[in-house]
Amino acid sequence: MLATHTDKSTGAGQRAGRLSKALGALAVLMLALSGSAAVNRSYNKPMIIAHRGGASESTENTIGAFQRAVRIGADGIETDIRLTRDRVVVVYHDDYFGRVEGLVPAQRTRLISEMTYADLTKQTLIPVGEDTGGRKVPTLLELLSEVRHGLLNIEIKRCAHFDEMIKETTAVLKGFPDLDRIVLETPDLETAKKIRKAMGSRVKLHINPEYDGTVPLSESLKRVLKFKPHSISVSYRKVSRDIVDQAHRSGVEVWVWTVNAEDTAQEMAALGVDAIKTDKPSLLMKLFGNRH
Repeated sequence: MLATHTDKSTGAGQRAGRLSKALGALAVLMLALSGSAAVNRSYNKPMIIAHRGGASESTENTIGAFQRAVRIGADGIETDIRLTRDRVVVVYHDDYFGRVEGLVPAQRTRLISEMTYADLTKQTLIPVGEDTGGRKVPTLLELLSEVRHGLLNIEIKRCAHFDEMIKETTAVLKGFPDLDRIVLETPDLETAKKIRKAMGSRVKLHINPEYDGTVPLSESLKRVLKFKPHSISVSYRKVSRDIVDQAHRSGVEVWVWTVNAEDTAQEMAALGVDAIKTDKPSLLMKLFGNRH
């Protein structure tokens, strides 16, 4: 009986030992998987792109706003360019002069394309956020020379003398030594094709697949992805997991606009978008942290 009891105790001990080893191995595996997941979450953290330099936190589309956005840790900035009457490529969003200068709507009657650069910069911009005043509309050349870090997502606005604007813009960019920082947004697919032909495949092109309102978004998206731009620009209200997956299968990044709420930003990150454009880069920096 003693021998039998001893055999049973030994068997139970061996089984317990094997169970302990199995549990230990499982714990190691779960830890490894947890670590891997943490790495993947960090890797998939979306880039933060300060929309117009972070328009809710600093005077939009100014050198000071762009420099601040990069200084606080944003991955880059988004901005807009137009052509003045005297053929200067300027950083400006609206068709008409006056909103950022503080004019009432009834006074906003002059098209930027009908103004000279001297006229455009006679009046300073209404300060926003940390701006203490005195900022003026910059040129594309000033943007390239004074904002020396981060991605520069530059949207070409359709305007009068558009072909001339494309020529002026490509001429400026061809002379820019850090072209890899430029993400150039075109108003349509045909313009993107012309720029790629003029500048080669090195330039990063960025297209909103909703540019063609005559066809369903799904059809326009297929055309854009076939062209293989660097990235697509999609409203956060329109983006979906399917759009993100289609783009990623084509090797194309998905950048969404314009996200200013934490819960929306988290939803975008969960969808796997590559970048979020925001008027509030400080808010999203606190949410996601610095990628670098």
